[in-house]
Amino acid sequence: MAGPPASPSGDGGIPTAGGIGEERDVFVPVADISRIMGKVILPDGRIDEGAVRELASEFITRRASGESDGCKRAKREAMAGDDLLPEMAKQGFQAYPHKNRVELPCTMEAGPNPLPVSDVRDWSELPLDALSAIFMKLGTIEILMGAGLVCRSWLVAAKSPELWRFVDMTRHKLVFSKGGNVMCQMAKVAIDRSDGRMESFWAQKFVTSELLNYIASRCNSLKSIRLIGAYYFWDDEDVVIKLAAKCPMLEEIEYSGQKLTWDFFKGIGAARPTLKRLRVCLPWYDSDSIEREIRMEQRQNDEEEEEEEEEEEEPYEAWEARHNEEAFAIAESLHELRLLQMAGYGLTKEGVYAILEGCPHLEFLDLRECGHLLVDAELKARCANIKHVRLPGAWPHAHCPELDTIKEDEGEVIEMPNLYEIEAQALHNEAAMENDDYGENYWDDYSLPSSPGSPAPTYSMDDPRYYWEL
Repeated sequence: MAGPPASPSGDGGIPTAGGIGEERDVFVPVADISRIMGKVILPDGRIDEGAVRELASEFITRRASGESDGCKRAKREAMAGDDLLPEMAKQGFQAYPHKNRVELPCTMEAGPNPLPVSDVRDWSELPLDALSAIFMKLGTIEILMGAGLVCRSWLVAAKSPELWRFVDMTRHKLVFSKGGNVMCQMAKVAIDRSDGRMESFWAQKFVTSELLNYIASRCNSLKSIRLIGAYYFWDDEDVVIKLAAKCPMLEEIEYSGQKLTWDFFKGIGAARPTLKRLRVCLPWYDSDSIEREIRMEQRQNDEEEEEEEEEEEEPYEAWEARHNEEAFAIAESLHELRLLQMAGYGLTKEGVYAILEGCPHLEFLDLRECGHLLVDAELKARCANIKHVRLPGAWPHAHCPELDTIKEDEGEVIEMPNLYEIEAQALHNEAAMENDDYGENYWDDYSLPSSPGSPAPTYSMDDPRYYWEL
C-alpha cells in the first residue's frame, strides 16, 4: 500500500509546529484566494487578465513587505532582487530563476517626496545672465528709473558694466519733464556704472560743460558722443574740443542745434584729426536778412544822425568766403571723415567742392536746408562718387539710416491743458481789466485752484511752489 502523502514541510510524518509556521508563511490565506479567484474567473468561464495582474501584484507586495523588514534588520537601505527570488521559488517558480533574476530590477529605492511647487513665479531668483539679457533690451532711463529699483537682485544686475557701454538718454519724455540737474545726476550714475567701458553717450537738451568734463575724466574708451539740442556752453566754450583731446578712441561727434564757427572745426581737427563722423545740423535761417533788418532798425532809431550814410554793398567774393569759413575749416582739418552732416549751414558750391577735395574718404554727406547752395548738374556730378548724398530740394532720395537725425523735441509728450484752469484765468483777467487794476505785476496776488473743490495755493505764480500745489 502506498504510504501517506508527504507533508509540505518535507518530512514523511505529521507536520511539526515549525512546518505549520512555514505553511502559513508560504501560502496565501484562503480568504484572499476566494476573493481574488472570484474576480479571475468570469461567469462565462473566461479568465480576467486584470484580475490575474492584481493577484500577482498582491503576492509580490506581500512577499516584498516581509523581505523589507529583513532589510531593515540587516541595516540595508534597499531591497535587492535576490531577496525575492527564494520566496518565488517556494511558490513554484523554481524553473525560472535566471529569467526572473534578469527581468527584476536590481534595486528598489524609495525616492524623496517632491517639494510643493508654487504657482507664483519669483522673478527675483532669475540668473544674473538672464536678467542682463533682458535689461539689454531696455533703455538707459528705463533701467535707472524702473528695472533697477524692483528688488536687490535686479539692482545688482542693473549695475553690470556691460549694460552701460551704450548710454542713450534721448527721445524720452523724462528728458523734457525732469530738471536738467536731475538728468545730469542720472547720467553720472550711468557713467560710474560703466566702470570706464562706456563707448557711446547720447544726450538731449540737458548736457552741461560740467557733465562733459565728468565724461572726459572717466571714459577713455569713448567712441561716440552725440549732443542733440544742447545749449551753448558759455562757461567753457572749448569743452567739446577738450573732451575730444582726452578720448583717444573717439570717432563720432554730434553737436546739433548751435551755429558753430570755423575755429570750432579747426580745434576739433587739431585735437582729433582721425575723426570719422561729424554731425552739426541746425534749422536753416537766413542770417543775412536778419542782419539787414537789425541794421535798418538801428538807423531808424538813431535820431542824432542827420544824413544817412549809404551802406556799401559787400562784394560777392567776400560774402561767399564768409559763408564758407566752416566748410574750408573742415576741409583743411578733418581729412579722415566718412560721414558729414551740415544741414542748415550757409555754404555754397565752393565750400562743397573744398570738402570733397579735403575729405577723399567721404561716404555720407547731408547738406539739406542749406539755403545758399545752388544744386545743378555740375554739383551732382561732383557728388556722384559718394555713396549717399542729400542735397537741398533733391527729392526723392534713398533712405539711409546713417543719415537719420534726432530732432530737438523728439520724444516730448505734450499733455492737454486743464480747461477749467484756462477758463478761470481768462475770467480773472477780464475782471481785472474792468477794474483798471491790470498792471504789470497783477499776478503777484493771483491764485488759482486746480479744481473747484481744492484749496487755493498761497504762493504767487513766480514761486515754483505755486506749481507744486496745482
